[in-house]
Order: sequence, then C-alpha cells, then structure tokens
Amino acid sequence: MLRFPGPSGAYDLSVLLKAVGYLTLIGLARFLYLLYQNRMLFRRVQKDYGIAMLPHSLLFGHLPVIAKVAMKYKMPRDAHGHWMILYLKREYPEITNKGIIYMDVWPVGYPMVAVYDPDMMAQFTQEHSLPKFWAMGQVEFKPFTNGEDLVTLEGPEWKAARSLFNPGFSMKNLLSLVPDMIEETLVFRERLRKAAESGEIVKLEEYTTDVTVDVIGRTVLGTRLETQKKPNLLMRTMRSQLALLYFELNFAKLLNPLRPLRHWLYNRTIRREIMPYILDTARNYERIEGPKTIIALALKTFAAEKGAVATGRGGLSRSDVDNIPAAFLERIVKHIKIFMFAGHDTTATALAYAYALLGQHPDKLAALRAEHNAVLGPDPRDAADRLRADPALLGKLPYTLAVLRETLRLFPPVGGSIRQAPPGHLLVDPVTGVPTYPTHGFMLHSSAATTQRDPDRWPDADTFVPERFLPATAGAGKEGGGDNPLRVPRGAWRPFEMGPRNCIGQELVSVEVRLILALTAREFAVEQAYPAGAPVWMGTPAYQVSDPELVATAHIKDGLPVRVKASGR
Repeated sequence: MLRFPGPSGAYDLSVLLKAVGYLTLIGLARFLYLLYQNRMLFRRVQKDYGIAMLPHSLLFGHLPVIAKVAMKYKMPRDAHGHWMILYLKREYPEITNKGIIYMDVWPVGYPMVAVYDPDMMAQFTQEHSLPKFWAMGQVEFKPFTNGEDLVTLEGPEWKAARSLFNPGFSMKNLLSLVPDMIEETLVFRERLRKAAESGEIVKLEEYTTDVTVDVIGRTVLGTRLETQKKPNLLMRTMRSQLALLYFELNFAKLLNPLRPLRHWLYNRTIRREIMPYILDTARNYERIEGPKTIIALALKTFAAEKGAVATGRGGLSRSDVDNIPAAFLERIVKHIKIFMFAGHDTTATALAYAYALLGQHPDKLAALRAEHNAVLGPDPRDAADRLRADPALLGKLPYTLAVLRETLRLFPPVGGSIRQAPPGHLLVDPVTGVPTYPTHGFMLHSSAATTQRDPDRWPDADTFVPERFLPATAGAGKEGGGDNPLRVPRGAWRPFEMGPRNCIGQELVSVEVRLILALTAREFAVEQAYPAGAPVWMGTPAYQVSDPELVATAHIKDGLPVRVKASGR
C-alpha cells in the first residue's frame, strides 16, 4: 500500500516512479524497434525489387504524402479512407500506373499493399484464394466472434461452415422467403408514407437499416424483430458491441479499461437472445410449414452430415436435437452475429444510396418505374400480391438489378478484401508475366473501391449510369464482352469480391433491394435535405464517411437527411 507521508512513504513513491519510468522506456524502445522494422520493410522492397514507391519518410512513412493528398483534394476529416487509394493513383500516376500501391501507414494501420488491377486482384482472391489478414480474426473481430465466424475462419473449418450455410443463401431458398420479406417491406412503405405526409426531414439510412434488420431477422432467425416499430434488445446490444470494435488506431477504445467487461456482457446478452431461436427451430423443425430459414437449413445439413435419423418429413428427432454438440450451437451463434451485422449494415447503406441516386436522376427513376409497371402491373398496390404469388418476377427486373449494381459500383460499403501472403509470395505483373511484387509482411488489399471508380476502365466513371449493366445493351452488362463503350470491364466490378471467399449473402442483397424498390419506388422518391453550406466531396454532400461508432464499413454522411416525396399517383 502506498504511504505518502514520512520517509517510508517517500521511498514507496520513488519505487513506483522508477517502475513507471522503466516501463515507459521499455514501451518507447519497443515502439522505436517496430517503427524501424516497418520503415525498413518498405526500404528493402524498394531496393531489392526496384518497386516504384511513393515519397517515403524514415520517421513518418507515407503519412505525410497521404496528408498532402487529403488536403489537395479537400478530403473531409470524416471521409472514408478507402477512397484515399483512388486519389493517390490520381496524384502519382507515374508510380501507381501498374495497378498497385505500397503504403506505409504504421502505427495508424498495418503495412499495406493495395491492388486495383483486376488481373492482379484475381491472383490472390480467385486463382489462389489467400487467407484473410490475421488481424481480422485475432484482433478486430476477436471480441465479437472470437474469430470463429464465416468471415474470418480459414481452411477446413471455413469450408465446412460455408457448406453448412450455402443452402440457406441459395437463390431458390431466398425466393421462397419473399412473402416474409414483403411483410417487413410493407411496414417500411408505411413509414415512408408517414414521412411524406409529415414533410419532416428524416435520416433515410436509419429507415433502411431498420427494414434490413427486420428482413434478416425473418430470413435467418425466422422471427419478427419489429425493429421498425419499437426498440429491439438484440440489435440494440449488437450495435453497442459493434461500437466497441476498431479497425485502425483508436486510443479511446484501445485504452478503455471497461471494454473487455462490456464485450463479455454484450456477448452474454446476445447469446441469451439468439440461442432460443436456434433451439426452437431445431425442436420444431418437422412442424415448420412452408419455406425454411437459413438456420433451419443449416441444422438440417448438420444433422444429415452427422448421420442423424430423419423423421418422415425430413425433420430432426428429439434425440437429434438433444445430441447437437454445445460447441456447434455456440459456433452457430457466432455465425448468426456476423450474418446479422453484415446482412443489414451494408444492405441498408446500398439501399439508401439507391434512393438518393434515383432522386437525383429523374430519368433513371422513370426507367425504373416503367419496368415495374410492365412487370408488376400499372397499379403499385398490386405489386405485393403479384410478388407473393410469383417471387420469380424479381428475376424479370433487369433495370432494377442494374440500379443496384451501379449503386454498389459508385458507393461500395466495403472497400475490398484483405488477405495475407506466405513468405516469398510475389504478384505477377499482368503485362510482362514476371513475378514482380512482394507481398509477405503486408496487409494485401484488393481495393474494389478504386477499381470501380477508375476512369481508365469505366467511361463516365463518376456518373450514375445503370444502363452499363443491362445485358441487352450490346454487351454492356457482360463483363469484357461486346463493343459497347459502356461494357463492364472484366473483373472490375467486385463489391462482393470474387473467388471462393466471395460474399455468401450477395443473393440476399440482390433479392432484398430489388423487392424493396419494387414495392416503394413508384410511390415515393427522396430529396436530399442537407443544410446550406454542408461540405460537398466527390460531387455530393452524401459522401461516404468512416464512423467509429458503426465499425469499418462506409456509411452515408449524417445518415442521409431527406424529405420523402409521394409520387402523386
């Protein structure tokens, strides 16, 4: 115990100060050692391989260059960082024209190789699917899922998990769940109607987040979370936990002494909320009428693989349920957490941006509405019944799908995949065919955001042109095909990434967004309502931001304030 008065107290205090001093020196020495190691990694690459490098400081790495580019292009402080690579490419074309940039941003982030040439991206995501970057499972998502989820698992464990959930995310199964999705979308439509009647400014991203949460609740858990109507403990807790995660240097979160305790409490609450849905689905599987949720099909696949005895209707017997290993159930909880996070977060942002872009381009909105009239009938009020009767009608909305794809091209919620390479791994120069670019020791980043806005590959790269994705437009929607200048460049559209580790939920996003637009776009449009003088960047006040309370995915500035306008039908 410390005693400050008297000689012995003074002695105790001096010991404490010495201990603090030694720890500080040790910490400083470690920091300088890591600084030197990181800086020399880039210097060795430049010297040994002759790699063109951005101006590099031995003390600050590439941080001064990044700051200079941010100032020159008036990049707002809250703008999402995945756009920096695009502007570095623009500012240093003689260095970055090979489709790759080495970026030394330590200690703010990990040493990075950002790749935006589609052929080189394919080398580590498609031809050889390299493992996810180690920090995803061991640092970033460690408190959330312990690195035991479909996004961060590797090897046989990942393959087994992917096989388990593939049936639930198949297009066939998702279309069977469309009637449930319609029920949640009609609640969303009613919220838009009330917003239009009131004339008030609303944050559209909050509305789209609520509806996508409710849809994911129906498709994954088979329950009505009713997030659009009232607070929901499961999602409120999950958002609180997500706000504790960090993917770049964040001292406030890193040094928060209560963070481990809060993660423990949040994990306990989320498990308590999710586990009953899993057990109820298993116990009542044979009595579930109609379509099966993603979790139900996963349980069925698990039982079949384990040789469980199936009932007459293909369900699970009582003994099957009782014998499901506890470890498997715990892993299912973690998968559900990542599904619910990724399944609502990115979809909500894409949907909100789709409304914003359609509101800015009346001709595109008119084309979308014309397609809905032709396929779903002239009266929007009939659309829900038509889609309940025949969910396959969603597949006859190519322009609606093109709107989604073009929205994701311009505003991808996730800037790309991050991988890690083994020692000696080199990327091949696609022009010369020579292994040229070392990758070991770096975070290997496939920068989809850069590729999808690259003016060297996309005509009118910053313009909203859904027509470029229409398959009937002389190859415009066929990657690499046709002579139309709007054709999609081969491998250059990758918001869901490509290869074995592509996003398992991309078909859910496609079905969900097409459905919601089909039931709302003819009756409502939105008008952005940013205050006068609001910052504009990349041509819009609705630029993508990095919000430390909303994890690492890109969101819309201020949640996209809008006025909802009724169509006048």
